Amino acid sequence: MASLRIPAVVGLAVAAIALASAGAAAPAGTAGNASATGYAGLLPGGTQGAVSATSTGPRERSTGVSGLRPAGGGTVGGAEVLVGAAADGPRGIAEGTVRATGLVLLDGRVSLSGIRMSARVTAGPSAVEAGLTEGVVEGLVVDGRAVVAGPGSRVEVAGVGALVFLEHVEDGAGGLRANALRVEVTDPQASTVIGQPFVIGHLDLSAAAGAPAPPEPAAAPTTSPPRAPGAEAPPRPRRAPAPTRAATEPAGPATAPPPAPLGLPRRGAPEVALPQGQSYVFPVFGDVSFSDDYGAPRASTGWHHGNDIFAPTGTPLLAVADGTLSRVGINRLGGNRLWLTDEAGNQFYYAHLSAYAPATVSGARVRAGQVIGFVGNTGDAITTPPHLHFEVHPGGGDSVNPYAYLLAWQRGSEIPLAFRQAAVSPSPTPAVGAVLVDGTPEIDAPPAPDDGLAVPVT
Repeated sequence: MASLRIPAVVGLAVAAIALASAGAAAPAGTAGNASATGYAGLLPGGTQGAVSATSTGPRERSTGVSGLRPAGGGTVGGAEVLVGAAADGPRGIAEGTVRATGLVLLDGRVSLSGIRMSARVTAGPSAVEAGLTEGVVEGLVVDGRAVVAGPGSRVEVAGVGALVFLEHVEDGAGGLRANALRVEVTDPQASTVIGQPFVIGHLDLSAAAGAPAPPEPAAAPTTSPPRAPGAEAPPRPRRAPAPTRAATEPAGPATAPPPAPLGLPRRGAPEVALPQGQSYVFPVFGDVSFSDDYGAPRASTGWHHGNDIFAPTGTPLLAVADGTLSRVGINRLGGNRLWLTDEAGNQFYYAHLSAYAPATVSGARVRAGQVIGFVGNTGDAITTPPHLHFEVHPGGGDSVNPYAYLLAWQRGSEIPLAFRQAAVSPSPTPAVGAVLVDGTPEIDAPPAPDDGLAVPVT
């Protein structure tokens, strides 16, 4: 089916910024940068209608899709996505708009004539501004009853969960994620039919400031001003005395170290935190992408206590070591999550799972490389592409940066070929035999400053 045409005027200013920048001389200093990504849908079967733009690449891109079929018996007549990114001198600007029309969801229990959402992030040298610039819900009917909804509205659907409209979260550092509509599935019986939650219309915007142009130095006078007859000559400025050795050399050990970037703690992984000679396995089976994002700002936890490993929904997750599983269940931030404690007492935290393997229960003994779950985006990750949030807690203590461990395990681990038949999920849903969680919330103890999304409770 042909893609929908997006109107030329959609409320974005990126094109005007680009034209203005092209006609003016580039200022000195460092230009800002920005990126914008949009999706027509984040569905159990994968992302739909993806489009992205950057301030250094294509500055504005759009797409249109029709006939989306969300889980649980539903259709979306048409969805449009437009994103743009630009640099206006030292400012970075990212914007996006998503629109969906003709929505019929949950076997006809929910219908909308349309929903629109726009968002914008501007990051300059002195301030960051981020938020929704438009949010409209039109013609919402739930179980035959007309309902009024707007930004942040939560509408309960009996026997399923809830509809969450026009929600967004800012990370405080120029990042914004937003959903036009998220269908939250919390009823245990509904989850066996519908599967995981899904999103219609998602934006992921990011902007960063550059350095402003330095002020031009004042021109020095070329000649001395004339002196009136009889006036005393002005005293010559004295040279400042040369700094003493004590003033020029750095202070001793009492000098405080420079603050960590963004004022957030960043710990390197200890050189000997995990026992030598024990076999460890990379936690995600198959093709993945990840970066050293430990310590990055997070709205929900203050900073990122692990690394995010991105892979398609349903990708198998492996036990990194021989050990015992605990806290297999749900919490608000981690979604479907579990802890693995190895034989030396080191603990590993897995979060945002879409499903568990059949043998994954609290107290179960597992072997390194055993499939224990599947990649998803549950909990507060519903606004992101599917990934595993992975933490390392040596000796059960504070979290440390997993990045060095992940690199080593990725290079040195051999996965038995038998897993290719036993563990690979051939469809968008979790592999055959996977067990969806029962939907019963489990409350973790309040986390200490370095405990990540959750702590195990004995």
